[in-house]
Amino acid sequence: MELPPADVAIRQTQRNPNKLSSQGLSKKSLGYSKLAQILRRPTCLWLVEGRRYPLNNYAEFSVHVMPDDLTASVPASTPLVAAILQAGIAVDIPCGGFGLCGKCKARITEGTPQPTSREVEHLSPDELQDGWRLLCRHALKRDTQIHITESIRSRPSPILTQSAGRECDLAPAVRRLHVTVPAPTTSDERSDVARLIDAVGSTHGVHISPSGLPVKIVRSLPSALRDAGFDVSVLLYEGGNHAGPCEVLAVESTSLTAQQPVLGMAFDIGTTTLVGYLVDLETGHELACASRLNPQIPMGDDVVSRLSTATQQEDGLKSLQRSVLKGINEIVDECVANSGTEPSRIFEVVVAGNTTMLHLLLGVDPAPISLAPYVPVFSSAITMDARPLGIHIHPHGKVTALPCPAGYVGADTVGVVLTHLCDPDGPTALAIDIGTNGEVVLRHEGKFYCTSAAAGPAFEGGRIFQGMRAASGAISEVALCSEAGRRWLRVTTIDEAPPSGICGSGLIDAIAALLDAGVIDSAGRMSLDTTPNEWRERIVTVNDQKSFQLSAGAEAVVLTQRDIREFQMAKGSLSAVTEVLLATAGVGWDDVSSVYVAGAFGMFVNLRSAQRIGLLTSVPLERILTVGNAAGAGAKLSLCSVVQRDIASELAYRMRHVPMTTNLTYEDALIEQIGFPKVPGECA
Repeated sequence: MELPPADVAIRQTQRNPNKLSSQGLSKKSLGYSKLAQILRRPTCLWLVEGRRYPLNNYAEFSVHVMPDDLTASVPASTPLVAAILQAGIAVDIPCGGFGLCGKCKARITEGTPQPTSREVEHLSPDELQDGWRLLCRHALKRDTQIHITESIRSRPSPILTQSAGRECDLAPAVRRLHVTVPAPTTSDERSDVARLIDAVGSTHGVHISPSGLPVKIVRSLPSALRDAGFDVSVLLYEGGNHAGPCEVLAVESTSLTAQQPVLGMAFDIGTTTLVGYLVDLETGHELACASRLNPQIPMGDDVVSRLSTATQQEDGLKSLQRSVLKGINEIVDECVANSGTEPSRIFEVVVAGNTTMLHLLLGVDPAPISLAPYVPVFSSAITMDARPLGIHIHPHGKVTALPCPAGYVGADTVGVVLTHLCDPDGPTALAIDIGTNGEVVLRHEGKFYCTSAAAGPAFEGGRIFQGMRAASGAISEVALCSEAGRRWLRVTTIDEAPPSGICGSGLIDAIAALLDAGVIDSAGRMSLDTTPNEWRERIVTVNDQKSFQLSAGAEAVVLTQRDIREFQMAKGSLSAVTEVLLATAGVGWDDVSSVYVAGAFGMFVNLRSAQRIGLLTSVPLERILTVGNAAGAGAKLSLCSVVQRDIASELAYRMRHVPMTTNLTYEDALIEQIGFPKVPGECA
């Protein structure tokens, strides 16, 4: 049976008539939850608009991917995205497969399906006639040939790993203690557990209760002691500034493991990227660092779409958790390979990330975060065993997720504050992490105020007509140049590759340049009537949208009027929440001594362009400090010192969350901040 065109995303479930008949399906709840995993499942039913269609494991069709000339044979009714992945090509699905963004378009030259209403909305009549379709809208119904453009392929991006951190005294939760345990005699019949506990206490003054020795350690203790001649090293996990209960992670022969390091890893789990740092816990030295794009991106490129996947799609939460754990383990493997160590020498992992990312990592249902009043399931730091969670380190290793002050202010923000604003008595200062979910923290007179802005992914190139992440071919810089009375735009791409789209830094530069050129006015309008003659020929119409041509050629990159509006909402939201936060504390911009800009924004964006388009316009450039991956730096501090970890928990507790959904002044501030600073000579 052929699968009819779907106007909603599709979902599969095991063949279970009772389960199927009991499901209340709606367009909102439908959606496919996995990509390639469906290829490993038994016969199942696809549910499309409430109707049931069998996935025929015995009928197969081929998908031929061009220009790569790759072919895969997959079961009939397999989603095109999964079929293409089986052929070896991964594509970006920014909205998680709900057909909302229109970014996954490809040209189908053989086996072209009928267009859906979503495609009619996102694609032009000429594109539809020429075979362009959205990959997330269709399943394989016949042999199909698809041309995949570079713009939708998942490609490596430069990921920010460096940070301007600070030093701290080394006091990790994991310590290695050398002890010589008295061998048993006829006059000393203490148990092995008792003599080990007594030896650690008498030698190091550390109390271990019998419950601090897991059964697995007890089982191996007799051989561990006797094989080592009772000269052993005890690996202890001590939380709470070394004042809490201790747990034994390992008992090792001192002679055999003296040269083996005691390692830990700090992670920054971002919506877009994962960064991991391998640290020697006995020296504090960073041994290796690795990063990659968050593997959850195909299920949604922002927090909101991940929440939708987790709460609305069958097995969505499990799929998201498996994806991020896979990425973490890949980083672990890369770091130990680059440092010549072993995963079994990693005894603790400390994780920072936004609140949703940490819920997904731990497999905790994040549904409460998506519903008013947007509260998290947990907010304090959580420590658990690593292996049951699925992180491949020492069998008894630990994982600690740092605290989250609010549903949309997470442990990544706590990491920024821990690194740069941890002194309550310091001068008035702001910390801003500009991204999809922009977080802002204000320190003033011993108090901490925090909030977040639903800025959307425009700062990272998301929801922009030809927006993309910072990968090869992305326009990353745009400058307005002039000489001898002639003006032109200098466009720079990553890797100097032909332009294929525009990333966040290029978007900010482009808007700033077009403001200065008079193409865009302070209201964000692009008009032929007011555009100087020298630029008019570059204003074109694309998909019924007035657009400015940034690059020429067959694959011209344009900036549309809708792109400008999308960016105005993003920058307006971030600026508005900052103004509201300052007003809440009774602070003016003149009182702010420093603004710490965290994340890739500050490192890769021209701050003059940022001020030109209306971000941080009231702050002199010399007061703006770019601090890189401060969330990762905070995670490293917490890994290297339980003192810093306790400070992080105290900071999270003290941070007063200022919600914008109930703030009466936010809307007025947004209206005020949504425009751009006046163009020189522009009338009020």
